[in-house]
Amino acid sequence: MMRTTILTLALLAALTTPVWAADAPPVALQGIPAIPQTEVSGTSHQCELPRCLTLSVLQQRKLAKFYHVMDDIKAQRALIADFERYAAWMNSNLAAYNRYIQAGSAAAAITRFLPIPYAGQAAVFSKFVAQFTQTLGTASKSLDSYLQTSQQILAQAARLDPAHPDPKSLADVHTMADANLLKAMYEANQQLKNVADLSSGAQAFLVGLNNYLATGDEYLHKVKGVFKKEAAQQEKSFLAESIGNLKTQTEQFNSRLKNFEILGGRITTAVKSLSVYDELAAETATVSVDK
Repeated sequence: MMRTTILTLALLAALTTPVWAADAPPVALQGIPAIPQTEVSGTSHQCELPRCLTLSVLQQRKLAKFYHVMDDIKAQRALIADFERYAAWMNSNLAAYNRYIQAGSAAAAITRFLPIPYAGQAAVFSKFVAQFTQTLGTASKSLDSYLQTSQQILAQAARLDPAHPDPKSLADVHTMADANLLKAMYEANQQLKNVADLSSGAQAFLVGLNNYLATGDEYLHKVKGVFKKEAAQQEKSFLAESIGNLKTQTEQFNSRLKNFEILGGRITTAVKSLSVYDELAAETATVSVDK
């Protein structure tokens, strides 16, 4: 009887031990530090926007960011004067190139001394000059539009108080920059690229013509009856000098165009990023209302 009682108690102890062990604190394994028991909060840790950034601070930072945009706009505007000088120079020289080509073509047609390709090139160049002149006019209008739009934005932004900018006025400047300025800048850039392409074409044409006329003394012999030798030499000298001037002017134009494009990329990125301040301002207002 005693033996049966002892076995029964031992069996009960074995069955109930896991339940009690589950309630016992975990035992740290030797050599591995126990993970501290920390209480996890039900809410995520985040900065409360009204305490971190106020609407006034956001407006100040947005305007400060726009001041950097204004610096790049001013740098772009400074390049416009160089573009306009180049356009005026090209207009004048295109007319001179065309007169030069047409004079040679007329002499060739009358005397039939010069090869036909020369007269054919003259006709092609006349069409090229007409297209180039039209492109220069379109580019000039695009530059004027950009200058007017950018000047209006600079003037409005300059009237804002850096310490307490009016939210509506700042929003109007941002909207105008995002919509009107970027569009005008893109149009101007596209037209300037067209001018650059045509300038390269004009240079290639004159270089090709110069190489054609420099194939030997045959040209000089054939024009003896039409031009004096000195006149023919002056004709070739004019062409060589024109090529050199056009090359120099075009390289300077392309360098300034590259700077214009770099500034345009920075302006576009900065203007688009200003919307972040509007999103933070909206979130700040929402949190303030909820509280």
